[in-house]
Amino acid sequence: MKTNYKVAALHEHKNCAQFTQEGMEDGIRKNPDRPVSLISLEARQAVDQAVMRGLCFKKFRADITLECEHMPDTNAALVFGDLKLVILPERKRCWPDCILLEKNLPCPLIDGVRYARVDSAGKLCLGDSLKPG
Repeated sequence: MKTNYKVAALHEHKNCAQFTQEGMEDGIRKNPDRPVSLISLEARQAVDQAVMRGLCFKKFRADITLECEHMPDTNAALVFGDLKLVILPERKRCWPDCILLEKNLPCPLIDGVRYARVDSAGKLCLGDSLKPG
């Protein structure tokens, strides 16, 4: 059975967003080599509820929050309508001065974040399900 990746949230609480090769329109692009950032709903909730705050917890902003059992693997293609995202090999990294790293504690962003490039432009809305393709 193939995994579906349901859109649980979009950046800035948008209902829908257009994605181009540059990323999400009106989104914040910190790195042009990682045009789209994704986070699992589980990781988002862990960050929001954390007592001990990692260095990136305030800084990290995802374009798309996905409701899913597991985040997609590197090179996986996710498709909805005309939109096709391809998961990049680069993952979220830790900063040496993060308290979680210093105390050898787990960070939900490490397994819960993926970056993607836009292979073909399209629109994505809350509740849409990206499918492997």
